[in-house]
Amino acid sequence: MSSEIMIASETEGVETDTLSVAVIGTGAIAQRLHIPAYQRHDRAEVVAVCDVEEQKAAAVAEEHGVGEYYTDYAALLNDGIADAISVCLPNHLHRDVVVAALERDVHVLCEKPISTSLAEADEMVAAADVSEAIFMVDQTERFNPVYEKTKEILEKGIVGDVHNVRSRFSHPGPEGWSPRSAWFTDADASGGGALIDIGIHNADLLNYLFGSVTELMGYSDTLSMDTEVEDTSVAVLRFADGALGTFETAWRTDPESIRMQIIGEEGVVYVDKVEPSVRVEFGDNSGELDVPVPDRSRHGGPISHFIACALTGEEPTVTGRDGRKALEIVMGVYQSSKSRRAAELPLSREGSR
Repeated sequence: MSSEIMIASETEGVETDTLSVAVIGTGAIAQRLHIPAYQRHDRAEVVAVCDVEEQKAAAVAEEHGVGEYYTDYAALLNDGIADAISVCLPNHLHRDVVVAALERDVHVLCEKPISTSLAEADEMVAAADVSEAIFMVDQTERFNPVYEKTKEILEKGIVGDVHNVRSRFSHPGPEGWSPRSAWFTDADASGGGALIDIGIHNADLLNYLFGSVTELMGYSDTLSMDTEVEDTSVAVLRFADGALGTFETAWRTDPESIRMQIIGEEGVVYVDKVEPSVRVEFGDNSGELDVPVPDRSRHGGPISHFIACALTGEEPTVTGRDGRKALEIVMGVYQSSKSRRAAELPLSREGSR
């Protein structure tokens, strides 16, 4: 009887594929979030960074131990060194880089907002539809455990049918987060002010938790800052199921205030991202419940989710269409504020800017 020698290895039965990633744009979001998150992940490697400022690209590459740096994203893509990219550029530059990558079947994680116009967002979604690569928009709040837990509560119907929502997303402004990035208050580069910067989070959460918005009345204005873009926006919303809601976003809020109040037939849910906490108060004085909030996302966070989707081909939680849908609410508020009339969604071509 012949004997067989069985050879085993430490990686036998273990996934060993590694995603090679390039980060395009080396500002605060790249340095604080994207690059470190990829480098902490055991199935990703940051192989290059890219920035039009060569000195900055070189410095960031050296600081984070990245082997290559580029000043031209097209050259990076043409060299074929990356399976995936993170797009961490000013908003008005998203479209060209995203489409170029998808045309080369390179996976894309694009910072929010998807773009500064619905027309460009449509082009990005169309490119993703014919690409072999995945396209994910980094709407990070969907991966916050507070909102994942809120979604779970709503899906279980604990407070019954929801008929009213109040949502506020506001903080002191971009200066503290990214003091060098003057483009946040440059209307051409950013597409707007607080509304498109952090109101886009509010918009995406409303879509994620409560479904499509069909009509809104909005107001945007500059009430505190010396800038050409709005620092404050508010809107009243109607959802497809008939529920109503209010939407508030502002930069000049210190300390920050990021909260929701969700009113259902059988109780009220209070959500506070800053605490963080989720509390349910039941009707008829039948008590309240402090809901435990996990320390981390069930997906591990947006970067981990993107890596997993790129390696497996799974559709991401936040697709290009989701990013576009959030942008449409933002554009609807801008349109309504300018016209002083209600905006119906989906917007007409004339209102999509």
